[in-house]
This record gives sequence, C-alpha cells and structure tokens, in this order.
Amino acid sequence: MTQNMITAWDIGGAHLKVAQCTQQGELRQVFELPCPLWRGIEQLEKAIDTAIQNLKLSAHVNAITMTGELVDIFPDRQAGVAAIIECVETRLNKHHCHIYAGAHGWLTPKEAIADWQHVASLNWHASAAYTATHVKQGLFIDIGSTTSDIIAIDAHLVQAKAYTDYQRQANSELHYTGVIRTPLISIAHSVPFDNKTIRIAAEVFATSGDCWSITGQLNPDHIQDHSSDGQPWQKQDCIRRLARLLGTDGYNFPEQDWLALANWFTQQQSQQLQQACQNVLSHHNPMSPQAPIIGAGIGRFMAREFAEQLGSPYIEFGELTSPHSSQATDHAPVAAIALLACQQLS
Repeated sequence: MTQNMITAWDIGGAHLKVAQCTQQGELRQVFELPCPLWRGIEQLEKAIDTAIQNLKLSAHVNAITMTGELVDIFPDRQAGVAAIIECVETRLNKHHCHIYAGAHGWLTPKEAIADWQHVASLNWHASAAYTATHVKQGLFIDIGSTTSDIIAIDAHLVQAKAYTDYQRQANSELHYTGVIRTPLISIAHSVPFDNKTIRIAAEVFATSGDCWSITGQLNPDHIQDHSSDGQPWQKQDCIRRLARLLGTDGYNFPEQDWLALANWFTQQQSQQLQQACQNVLSHHNPMSPQAPIIGAGIGRFMAREFAEQLGSPYIEFGELTSPHSSQATDHAPVAAIALLACQQLS
C-alpha cells in the first residue's frame, strides 16, 4: 500500500528547497536545488521537474511557500506571486496544492493569487511557527546564503513585530546579510590590510562566501551558488576574488594576509548580525536566561556564537524534527512547511 506523503516547496530567488514527510510527521527527504529565478521562469520549471525526479514517493499534499516573487524579472511582487503559483500549477496537481499564508491559514492557488499580500515572503513565519510548537520562549535565528531572519518566540507564539519585508527590514527581523551571496562592499567600505587602511572597490568582485570559505567555516564543495566570477569556491579562487577588491592580485601578498582579511570581514558581518539580534530583543520583554537561541541555516555557526556570548542555551532547528536532521537545519522553512502541513492539513 502506497503511503500518502506531504511534499513542501520553498521557492526562492536563487534556490528551490524541497522536503517530504509522512502523515505521521517523519521527515524523509530535505534537499536544495539551484534555481536562479532572476534568469527566467523556465529556471523554476526545470528545478521543479528535477525535484519531482528526485522525490521517492508521490505527494498527497503539496505545501508551498515562496520568496522568489522579489526577483527582478517580475514588475512587482503581486505579479511574482501569480507567476510562481501559475508555474507550480502546471507542474503539480493544483487540487493538491496548499499555499502557506501564516495566520491566515492555507490557501488554494486561486485564493493565494487574489490574497497575495498574505503569501509573499512568508517562509520565515513557518520556521518560527513550527519552532514555537516546541519552544516556549527563545530567539529563532535563520542565517542563509542571502538573508537572516531573527524572530522572538514567547508563550509558544511567534512574536514578530512586522510581516512585510519592508517593515521587517526596518526593525531588523529581516537582516539582509548571508554567508554566501552578500557583497563584501555592503559589509565595509574600508579595510585594514598591509598596515594600511584601504578603501575597497565598489564592485561585486567578492562576496561573504569567499571569506567564510577561506576561513574554513564553509565547505567549498557544498556551495551550490555561483561565485561572483563564476569560478570555483576553492581557497585560491576566493583569494583571487578578494584581492580584486583591493586592486591587486592574490599572489602579491602571503596567504596569511588574505586569511587575516577574510577573518576581519567575517567578524564585521558577525557583529552586524549580533547588533540586529540585539535590536530585535530590545523590542520584547526580557527573556529568561534559560530561553534558548534556535539556530538554522547554513550560517548557523554565527547564531551559536551569539548564544555563547549571551550565555544562552543553543538548539539547532533540526533537533526539533523527527528524525533529527542537519538538512532540516540547513533548510528550516521548507522542513517547517512540510511539518506544519502534516499537523494542519493531513
């Protein structure tokens, strides 16, 4: 007898994340595929087709969330939501598609297109909502390739102060920094190097992924994003890109100088993220010393460091799933969408 499965889809501007669980809430698969949606809607079509081929069982329920409506192939977010949903409908059975709308529940594709404001860029809410079913009080921090979500939880409820990206960026609950795609020029304009303070080029010659790869926090073989010049993420490639920001070549200075500069950039990024976390905490009642930091995303090592600084317990998102899953920690929103759908739709 074929078991009914729930398949979740988190459709981003750079990746498609997919998770599948049983109706008993057991995660079976969580994976990510490249999906550079800004190049055209056909990129999403290809990614969905590839995902379907990789899924081991067919879905009884398809649970969907998105952030890809923000990419610049769409004239506005409303058009983006409609185009993404229409693309999904051509690939999946629309009668089995449920679009996540947070406190507004689950919508049909037709309802989601009409009520697009409650659908756009809401994947963060799913992660926090699922976490809140397990954690009474805490701070959920998801640090991805591009952005970071920082959400307070209290009394087993999501305590977000804002819901749109515009409002969330204004209050630090959405912090536009990540460990792979963030241009280094957005982290600092001048850097200490070779006993000088050097103003760096205002170009996307290098990104945060270069620095975290040089320092060893990221495994170059596990990065699916393209680098700024399309070349690999190995250390010498990252050093070459980093050197371009300073108007020079990597071989003109010892490797330890580039390691020191990469460490400096990662420290600056960590400090900026920690300040964003403090901003969010300042908007809420003081948390108990026992309230944990819940870390998610491929950059969760920064969340762990923040927990250590606060003296707070640290939990990985994947410890809240059954079975425990590092892939669920990497891609918390899509795992959360699958598990919330299991609780609410099956």
